[in-house]
Amino acid sequence: MRQNITITAAILLIILLGYTGVAKLTDFASFRSAMQNQEIPLEWGRQLAWAIPLVEIFLVGFLLFEKTRIWGFMGSLALLSVFSTYVGLIWIGSFPRVPCGCAGIFDSMSWGAHLVVNLAFVAISAVGIYLSTTMPGEGHQESGDRFKGLISAKAEDEWINVKQ
Repeated sequence: MRQNITITAAILLIILLGYTGVAKLTDFASFRSAMQNQEIPLEWGRQLAWAIPLVEIFLVGFLLFEKTRIWGFMGSLALLSVFSTYVGLIWIGSFPRVPCGCAGIFDSMSWGAHLVVNLAFVAISAVGIYLSTTMPGEGHQESGDRFKGLISAKAEDEWINVKQ
């Protein structure tokens, strides 16, 4: 059951990030123009116009494979948290102008709806991280072994002696 939820979370993120990444690259001229029209320095907009869709596609690659899925979940959480913060700031009126650098169907959503969708995917990413770090199996750590390997063998032996 837990593995099914993890796989479902990964699939949902793959669909979201794959769709938005490809949509931004497919209509790159419009996306770059929107990024250069943001409330950030022009050069940042130029660099982010390339970086954002490439990071989205890169995260899809991580999410596809069980051994790297945790990194895909963590990257998705970070990226979607930044997006959610930005959308939240727009929604409360923090910027004088609000050009949308969004892709596809997200371009036509209200800012409130956009924030709800982003926060839902933040939650999906967090669930994926939680389940990936507590489920036994290939690519996952036993819950009691999360920090094993972070301490030296000598310190581990000393801990065992103290417990006895």
